[in-house]
Amino acid sequence: MREEEQPYNVRNELLERLRALEGPQSSGTLAELSYRRAREALERALEEARTIRLQAIEDARSTRERELTSLMDSMRSLRESAERQIQELFETAEIEVSRLSGRAKADAQAIIERATAEAAETKAEAAAIRTGAEERVRTVERIEADFNRALSEIAERIGLTDKPSEGWWKRFTDRT
Repeated sequence: MREEEQPYNVRNELLERLRALEGPQSSGTLAELSYRRAREALERALEEARTIRLQAIEDARSTRERELTSLMDSMRSLRESAERQIQELFETAEIEVSRLSGRAKADAQAIIERATAEAAETKAEAAAIRTGAEERVRTVERIEADFNRALSEIAERIGLTDKPSEGWWKRFTDRT
């Protein structure tokens, strides 16, 4: 707004100077005619300058509007591009999640199958060890019974009548 006031102020100042020349010093019709023509030319020049200035302001406004529209279109295009990229990323992530989920399920199933097989092997080994241990216990009990019987027979032959209640083997191996 200040820029629009400046040409108006300049115009007023120039008109005032011309009026000052109009006073008692100017005499004669040629000087008056010259003054009027100069004044009219100055007014036309000022009016043209004002029109040119207004046109320049209008052109600048139009240019800013076009630039703003172009910028908004560019930003809209960038936003749409970003949204497409985000959508593509989501789709890629969903595919990757699905793939990883399938692989994790397969890995988990393989681990379960391996653990089940190992558990079955361990159970079979434990059963074999238990059977072996039970067999050894029976063998030891049989050997102990044979030993107790043989010692009882020897004790009878040599005339020992006191048989231990827990058996000869326990009596010899008991360290209490």
